[in-house]
Amino acid sequence: MPIRITGMNSGLDTEALVSELVSAYRMKSQKYVKAQKKLSWKQEIWKGLNSKVSAFYSKLTSLRYSAAYNLRTATASDPTKATVSASSAAVNGTYNVQIKQMAKSGYLTGANLGSGITEGSKLSELGYTGGNGTITVNANGKTTDIAVDGNTTISDFVKSLNNAGVKASYDSTHHRIYVASSKMGKDGDFSLTGSDADGIGALNSLGLSVKSTADDALYKQWAAYARNTAGDPLFDASGNQVGTYDAAGTEAYISSLLDQVRKAPATVTNNSAEIKYANAYKAVEEAKANKLNQLSAQEVTEFHALLDEKNLKNVYVDANGNFYDKQSDGTYTARDANKTNYTDAGLAANGITLTESSKRLEELEKKAGFTKEVEQTGSGGTIKQTVVDESQVNAYKSARATVAAYEVVDANGVQTNKAQIDAVQAAYGNGTLDTLVGDLQKDIDDAQKTLKDHALLDNASFTAASVAGKITNAIGVLDGSIQIPVSAGATRVEGRDAIFVINDAEYTSTSNDITVNGLTINALGETGNDSISITVGNNTKGLYDKIKGIIKDYNELINEMTKLYNAGSSRGYEPLTSEEKDALTDSEVEEWEKKIKDSLLRRDDSLSSLLNGMSTAMMKSYNINGKNYSLSSFGIHTLGVLNSADNEQNAYHIDGDADDALTSGNADKLMAALSEDPDAVIDFMKQLTSGVYDVINKKMSSTSLSSFNYVYNDKEMAREYSDYTKTIAKWEEKLQKMEDSYYKKFAAMEKALATLQSQQNSLANLFA
Repeated sequence: MPIRITGMNSGLDTEALVSELVSAYRMKSQKYVKAQKKLSWKQEIWKGLNSKVSAFYSKLTSLRYSAAYNLRTATASDPTKATVSASSAAVNGTYNVQIKQMAKSGYLTGANLGSGITEGSKLSELGYTGGNGTITVNANGKTTDIAVDGNTTISDFVKSLNNAGVKASYDSTHHRIYVASSKMGKDGDFSLTGSDADGIGALNSLGLSVKSTADDALYKQWAAYARNTAGDPLFDASGNQVGTYDAAGTEAYISSLLDQVRKAPATVTNNSAEIKYANAYKAVEEAKANKLNQLSAQEVTEFHALLDEKNLKNVYVDANGNFYDKQSDGTYTARDANKTNYTDAGLAANGITLTESSKRLEELEKKAGFTKEVEQTGSGGTIKQTVVDESQVNAYKSARATVAAYEVVDANGVQTNKAQIDAVQAAYGNGTLDTLVGDLQKDIDDAQKTLKDHALLDNASFTAASVAGKITNAIGVLDGSIQIPVSAGATRVEGRDAIFVINDAEYTSTSNDITVNGLTINALGETGNDSISITVGNNTKGLYDKIKGIIKDYNELINEMTKLYNAGSSRGYEPLTSEEKDALTDSEVEEWEKKIKDSLLRRDDSLSSLLNGMSTAMMKSYNINGKNYSLSSFGIHTLGVLNSADNEQNAYHIDGDADDALTSGNADKLMAALSEDPDAVIDFMKQLTSGVYDVINKKMSSTSLSSFNYVYNDKEMAREYSDYTKTIAKWEEKLQKMEDSYYKKFAAMEKALATLQSQQNSLANLFA
C-alpha cells in the first residue's frame, strides 16, 4: 500500500474523506466476505455431521446380517472345575463334559547340591571326576548337545540349557537347579540325557539324573538308527534285537542320512519361495486380465497407489490421482516436489476437488470388479447388493507385494533369483504353471518328510561319529549294560496332554483350554469319573444390550440433526469484521459467532431430507413370518413432541430400560420378546437396520451437487465458495481503483493550492 502525505495545503483529512467516499464499495466487498465466512462455517458443520453419519452408517453395515446378533452364553454346573464361553458358532443345548486329565508341563527339580554351592561352582567342586562329556537336550523338536568338563560352572550349564529351548534356573537359597519345558503337553516335554559315560556322570553331579519317560523315548529313538552286520535295523518293531550291532556300518548309514537332512532345509526354502512367487505371479496376471482392464491406465496407477497407502486416514486424492495430506490446521498439503499447501479456498480457486482416499479406493475397487453379491432383506423383500469383497482385494494386494518383493534387484541392477523367475513366467505363458507348482511341491513334501523322519539329526554340530556314539550309548542304556544313576532328592514331572470327554467323544489338548464347535472350555480341575454339564443358549442380555446400543447411537445422531434443523434464527447477525471485533470482548465475539454457527443448518433442505428419511425408516413395519412388527411391538417408541425434551422428539426409548428414567417403570417388552422368540426380534432388527442403511446409502450417492459418501451438497458449496473468492477479488479491485482515483483528484487539488499559494507569496513580496 503506497504511503500518502495528504492535506498539506488544504488542511483536509483526505484519508477520512476518501474512506467515506468509497464506503459503499467497501460495504459491498465486506458483504461477500461475510457471506463466504458463513459458508465456510457451514461447510465445517456439515463435515463434522457427515463424519458422524458415516460412522453410524458403517456400524449399520454389519447389523444387517445375522452374524451381528449371534450371541451365545455358556454356563458350567461346577465353575470350580471349568469356566466356559461360547462363540456364535456354538450350538444351543446341554453338553456333558468329563475332564479326565489336566495338561502339565515337563518339570525337573534337581537334587540339593549342598550349602556351599553357588552359581559359580564348577563341576569338579560337585564331585565330577570325568573328562570331556556331552549332555543332550531335546526340546520343541530341536536337539542340542552341551559340552561339559570339570571346569563347567553351574551358571554356564544353566545358560546352555536356556539356549537349548528349556527354561532353567539355579536357586542359590535351596541349592537346586530347576528345568521346565517351554510348552505344555506331552509333545512339549523335554528330555535331558547323557550321551556318553562322562555326560551321564556330569548330569548326576549336577543333581539332574532321574528316570523319565521322555528320556527313555529319546534313547529308543537313537537306538532305532542302529544297524546290524547285514545292514538292517538292529531292533525290530517290537524292540527285539536282530543280529549283531555294527558300529562302523551304523556310522556310514548315519553319514548318508546327515547329508539328506542338511540338504532338506534348502530344498524346502527355495521351492517354497518359488511356489509362493508362482502363485502370486499368476494371481497378479489374472487380475490384470480380468479386473484391472476395467480401469484406465491412470486409474490403475491411482488404484495401486491407494493400495500401497499404509493408512488412508486424513489422506485425499484429486481427479488426477494426486495425493493430499490433511494437516491439523485443516489445510491440505499436496505431495508434489514443492509440498504445495492449500486452504479450502485455494483448492476451490484452482479447480481442485478432493475425495477421501478410502472412498476413492472403494470406487475403484467396485469398478474393477473386486466385489461380491450379498443378500439384503428390506420391506420390498430380499434383494442382492454388490459390495466390495475385501478378501479379493487383500489377496490381490498380498500377491502384488509378493511379486514385488521377489523381483528385487541389487545395487548393480541385477535381478535376484532371475532363473527361477524366468521359469515361472515362462511356465505361466505356456499354461503349465500348475504342473510346475506340483513338481516343486513334491520336492518340498519329500524334504519335509526327511526332516520329520530324522528330526534328531537336525543339528549342524552333529557328525556321523558323534551320532554313532550316541547310538552306542543308547543301546547300552536300554540293554542295561550302562546304568543310569539317580540323583537323590531329584524329582521329575512328565509333560502330558489334557483329556476331555465331551458328549462321549474324547479330545486331547496340549493346554487346559479346548474349543470344540464354538464352545471353549478352560479346565480348572479334573472331574474323575464324574462329569459336569455345560449349557449353551442365546445371550438374551447381550442381545438386549446390542439393540440398546443401536438405539443409543441412532438417538445421539438424530437428536443432533434435529437440534441443528430446529435451531433459532440468527437474523441480523453477520460475521464480524476486524474493527467490529476490536470493539467487543473475546467472550462477546465468541457468543456472537456461536449464535450464527448454531443456526446455519436451520431448515436446511439436505438435512431435512436425511432427517425425514431416517425417521421414516425407523417408524416402518416389517413382516416376519406373516406378522407385521414395528419398534413399538417391542416397547421401543418416541415420546412425542409434548413429552420429550427439546429437539428429542425423534429419539426412541425402551420400556423397562433401567437407565432411562422416563420409561424404566414400563413393562419390559423387549426383554420378554428376546426370551420368547429371539429369532423374530433379530429378523426385525436386520430389516430395520437395512432400511435405515438404504436411506443413508442413497443420500451418499455421488451427484452433480455432492461427492460419493457425502450426505450434503459439498460440490455445490465448494463452487459457491470459489465464486465468492472471485467476487470478493473483483470488488477489492474496484475499491482499490476508486481509492486511487479519489487520491489522484485530491493530489491535483493540493498541487493547485500549492501553486496558488506560491503565486500569492510572490505578489506579497513585490508589494513589501
